[in-house]
Order: sequence, then structure tokens, then C-alpha cells
Amino acid sequence: MDDPRHVFLCARDVLARYGWGKTKGYQNLKDRDLVPPPVMTHPDRWRLDQLLAWEERRMALAEAAMDALVVPDRREVNVTDLLPQPKRRRSA
Repeated sequence: MDDPRHVFLCARDVLARYGWGKTKGYQNLKDRDLVPPPVMTHPDRWRLDQLLAWEERRMALAEAAMDALVVPDRREVNVTDLLPQPKRRRSA
């Protein structure tokens, strides 16, 4: 297989890779918060290794979010923790 650093994808290839339609795909390619910028312009070309690294970061963030939702903090909770806290401390 070719070295991903030397594989360049055109916009059509990136759209096909992510299964995006033409209209939404081109909108996504322009959104720099969603997709990394192309390494070449006129014509736009994305390096495969940069897209793979971006995909890995996105998957790691998604897994971390799922872990936070599925496995909440396992701290022991007592009934007194659920009650409202007193405004003043009792004096001894």
C-alpha cells in the first residue's frame, strides 16, 4: 500500500470517503471546524495521513464522551448527600 503521506485526495474522494452528498459535502469541506484544511488549493487536495489523524482524534473524543455518559462517576452516594445542605453550621 502507498504511504498515506504521499496519497492526496480530491474533494470528490473525500466526499466518497465520508459518504457525504454533493451539496452537504462541499459545505462540510469548507467548514474548518469540521474538516482540516486542504494542503493544496486550486485544485483542493487533502493528504490522507492528515485525514486519518483527524479521524483518530474525532473517534477518541467520541469515545471519551460515550465513556462519560455511560460510566458516570462511581462515587458512593449517601441519602444525606441528596438532601439540601444547611445554610449555617450547627455550633457545638
